[in-house]
Amino acid sequence: MKTARTYCRICEAACGLVVESDERGTPIKIRPDKEHPTSRGFACAKGTRFLELATHPERLRHPLLRSPDGTLSPATWSDALAAAARGLKPILEHHGPNSIGVYFGNPLAFNALGSFGLLGFLTALDSRNVFSAGSQDCNNKFAAAKVIHGSPMIHPVPDFANTELAVMFGSNPLVSQASFVHLEGGSLVFDELVKRGGDVIWIDPRRSESAERCGQHLPIRPGTDLWLILALLHQLAQTAPANRLLDRRVTGLDELLAAAADVSIARAAARTGSPAERILALVDRIASAKSVAFHLSVGVNQSGFGTLACTALQALSFVTGNLDATGGSLFHPAALMMAKAYRSAGLDRELWSRIGRFPSVMGTLPGGILADEILTVGPEQIRALIVIAGNPVTSIPGGERLLQAFKQLDYLVCVDHFENDTGRLADVLLPSSTWLERWDFATTTVPFQTTPLVQVAGAAMEPPGEARHDAVVLSDLARAMGLTSKTSWPARLAESRLLPKPRYGLRGLRPKPGKYLGRGPLTPGHQMRFWDPSFTDDLERLEQSTGMPAKGEFVLLTRRRRLGHNSWIHGATHDGEPERVAWLGVDDLAELGVTEGESVVVETAAGRLTLEARAADGLALGTIVIPHGLPGANVNALIPSGPDAIEWLSGQHVMTGIPVKVSAARASAAA
Repeated sequence: MKTARTYCRICEAACGLVVESDERGTPIKIRPDKEHPTSRGFACAKGTRFLELATHPERLRHPLLRSPDGTLSPATWSDALAAAARGLKPILEHHGPNSIGVYFGNPLAFNALGSFGLLGFLTALDSRNVFSAGSQDCNNKFAAAKVIHGSPMIHPVPDFANTELAVMFGSNPLVSQASFVHLEGGSLVFDELVKRGGDVIWIDPRRSESAERCGQHLPIRPGTDLWLILALLHQLAQTAPANRLLDRRVTGLDELLAAAADVSIARAAARTGSPAERILALVDRIASAKSVAFHLSVGVNQSGFGTLACTALQALSFVTGNLDATGGSLFHPAALMMAKAYRSAGLDRELWSRIGRFPSVMGTLPGGILADEILTVGPEQIRALIVIAGNPVTSIPGGERLLQAFKQLDYLVCVDHFENDTGRLADVLLPSSTWLERWDFATTTVPFQTTPLVQVAGAAMEPPGEARHDAVVLSDLARAMGLTSKTSWPARLAESRLLPKPRYGLRGLRPKPGKYLGRGPLTPGHQMRFWDPSFTDDLERLEQSTGMPAKGEFVLLTRRRRLGHNSWIHGATHDGEPERVAWLGVDDLAELGVTEGESVVVETAAGRLTLEARAADGLALGTIVIPHGLPGANVNALIPSGPDAIEWLSGQHVMTGIPVKVSAARASAAA
């Protein structure tokens, strides 16, 4: 038995793994690395079972080319690239660079050379119409970072290892780690927090697996977290030292506190469904704690108020003395270095969409307008699309309209491991390598960790068939299109034998308290900014959103699955268990006259689904929970799409807190 150390590249957690191979060098098992200095033997099933995905018989092993009869047939790389060039070059020459759109998925964020290769390709193409999975996932955090810190690259890192109290909004790290933070020991960091006498408070519409394991659960209606955050900010600002509220290292705090002053405990309780006495108890617990680490994740990101919620939560951390402080939130010096490099390279230029006039975030536009940008006739209309490690037809709400739009495209090129729902529409489908088959440097993880660890991993196995590194594919595609490409160096490096050997002992920088405020932000005067003019409109929308479902309605909450990857992979048979079920509270099932195992019909103006109903403990009354992205039962069919369903500043699609109608399937059929 041979072993090789590596790390997972599915999310920021970057858990240490060991790949076991037989005597011929064929990987047969992936297990957690108990000797890893940060994950310490913790890893979720998505990483430990990734070998099933990498070796699946459906894996793309050769390029596929659309034949005259409409079928996708195997082709050589030279033929596939030549066909792509014949399809894309005339569009580029006759209609300009904005006529070619690019969509990329989350995997590129954890692919060091692939991300640099993509950056070079986009620079060479010079199209405004770039889209990513971030607008369905986390763009609000980048937008908030730009407001607060002057750069989308700078984010607070919760110091869970040293805190007395962790307050978690919309996060379930036991199932899906946690977004924008590298957890030491995975979710075990919260076990250790409780063991040393601290507390964890999980603010969530359901008592999640993480809340079941340790800490306390504070229930809240989906999409109403901002009400609670503003109430906490108002209450705790009243007892904050005067010099903190007048601190010249921050600006815009007065405007934000004035907005929060309208949100009393009683009002927050009415909107969130959280008992007033529980909110007051949370205020007292935060006020009495020596240190508090606040964190919010996807459950809040997708609420429609994610950008303001992120901003207000960082303001809450500042007001309570927990920002840039031990046990609170720290800022990694590498994030500041990356932010300066990002600005120096001219990557922070602001672009505007043709449809809806949305500002770009991290150089990308909202995925929710992709169909409109293709279907709306006029100058700079998207006529061709290149998709890399993504599945927009499944990932973005409004899938039927996206299907219509994609069928209208003059040309579609996809780079992927599988022929997913989007790939089935491609004119050219190019196979790429997985993270088990390439060298990597954990560039994305570093700014989100508190340890001075820098990880490097080598390939644990050879790519199947003719699959190539994403950086190589993009370099070859740019060359075939005749673009002046800057993708050559990542491609050359990906194919070289000179890359550093795998190790996790490289010493890097670590965040230190007291080093950021007044000197770190890339803003005028290095001030943290807690206000943006667009927040006025957000507050008006907040007033109009009651948080209460109408009579006979439920509020929709989406969830990730333990074994299911992001919707980039959804649509293939290897993607974990189907789990085509809807979770409802026991009382709600009784009210509907449905017993567990029977089917319910879930409807909105956008669409309808029929799913098996299951009872779930600890779920807020009037809430229904459905997995995201399932083939044949995609919750996105229920979610409104188009410009009106998007948070303006961040381009974030509103994907949770959606009102839906639920009825027994037998009653619906009878009607």
